[in-house]
Amino acid sequence: MRMKKEKLIQQHDNPIIGTNIKRLRTERNLKNVEVVTALQIKGCTISPPILTKIEQGINNPSVEILMGLAELFDCSFDEFFKPI
Repeated sequence: MRMKKEKLIQQHDNPIIGTNIKRLRTERNLKNVEVVTALQIKGCTISPPILTKIEQGINNPSVEILMGLAELFDCSFDEFFKPI
C-alpha cells in the first residue's frame, strides 16, 4: 500500500505565506498553541514548533493546513499570498 504524500506549498525562497499566517494569527489575538489545537481538532498533523517554522518560512505548510487555517481565520486562500 502506498502512502499518500501531502501536497506542500514551497516558500523557502519567499516566505510570504508564513509571514501572512503570522499576521492573520496576531490580528486575531491568537496564540500559536491555540491555532495548533484548533488545527489538530480538525485532523491536521501539526505542533507548535512546526507552526513556528511555517511562520518563519523554514517549513512549508500542507494544503490541508492552509485549508484549516483559512477556515479558522475566516479568510480566503488569497490572504496567504498577499504581498508583504
